[in-house]
Amino acid sequence: MNHKIKIVSAVTASLLSCSSFATQETLTGTFTTLQAVSILPTATELVINGMQLQATNACTLAATDTGNGYLGDVVMRLGSAEANAVGSATTTTTGATCVTSTSAGGIIGLYEITGAPGATVNVTVVDTVGGDIEVAPTGCVGDYDGGANGDDCDLIDSATPASVRLADPSDTGGLGEGTPISGTTLVALGAVATVNNTLTAGNSYPVTFEINVTY
Repeated sequence: MNHKIKIVSAVTASLLSCSSFATQETLTGTFTTLQAVSILPTATELVINGMQLQATNACTLAATDTGNGYLGDVVMRLGSAEANAVGSATTTTTGATCVTSTSAGGIIGLYEITGAPGATVNVTVVDTVGGDIEVAPTGCVGDYDGGANGDDCDLIDSATPASVRLADPSDTGGLGEGTPISGTTLVALGAVATVNNTLTAGNSYPVTFEINVTY
């Protein structure tokens, strides 16, 4: 960097000493900004049922990147090498103080990130602290490789942010998996939900948590 500055200074001095040869032009350039990045819920939002009423009781709905708790490549729109098309997502909650029947269960939440095709975005989730129920989201976010059959779903929780690439037109899947959509990726989230204050039987408790996305 210093070497470049010295060269520019020498050229400037030369031009000033021969002012009869000096010229000045007004030049223009075009600078294109990145598409704004955004995140929105899909029709499938995070639901955890079966919460017991007493404080410290907890339920876990697992969402992960493979096996039981993974929504599958078709839902996640990933062209992965594993061809895990269907996945084996569980709707059963677990926990010693949780009603763990399938009918109680829960729904893994699915959230769509939109931005510049092929851009890298940083994704973090933030635990909810305080209120009647505290929620610690955990799951995975799609990471595209810019080619065929190489996409992954990267694990994410409040202690593990993910840096992922959005899909672009070069992302494809040819093994019967999902179909990438350019300029997007999906976040699949379960959570550990912990009762903070004594609850009322039969009530639904909305809980707000954050997913942050930046370039």
